[in-house]
Amino acid sequence: MSEEHPSPFPTALILDTSFLRTIGGTESSSYQTFIQYVREEGSDLYLTPGIVEELAEQRGYISIDWVDRADTTAWINLIDTVQPGVRVHNGLRAGEIMDRVHERLAKFEQTDPDELRKTDSELPAAAVMLLGSTVHESVGILIDDRNAERAISGVIDNTYYEGRIRVLSIWDAIEYIES
Repeated sequence: MSEEHPSPFPTALILDTSFLRTIGGTESSSYQTFIQYVREEGSDLYLTPGIVEELAEQRGYISIDWVDRADTTAWINLIDTVQPGVRVHNGLRAGEIMDRVHERLAKFEQTDPDELRKTDSELPAAAVMLLGSTVHESVGILIDDRNAERAISGVIDNTYYEGRIRVLSIWDAIEYIES
């Protein structure tokens, strides 16, 4: 049996399209393990407006309609538009985090920032909003895109939000859940 993790798993989890693609459909063991944990622990799942848009574009490539599930279940929530001015205590504003992540991701992707979608940059900004407007003490961003993971973590590290916003891949999440 593996050791218990030193910090609790976030109870608010923002899902990225890459995570949803990787987790698979209702028949996959990753999906079953993850959803069982979420429901048993009372975790809340969140989809940002950018993720909802990507899911609509990728209909047919992802086996579950997560937006429909958000409309029919209490444990998946749709987040309204990101409010750039929101911040928690002395932390960076949501818009500042979004801009910094976007610039960093553009460098990793070697793409003009104006041509890069802001979906991944929106994730930590939404996390700031959840920290400021819900009872959640920490927010997990579940993503399976290495560049986005590095960009978000690089901005969050050494800020007020370090430890409050955590970036996890599907494999990190499943390992944590199974331990």
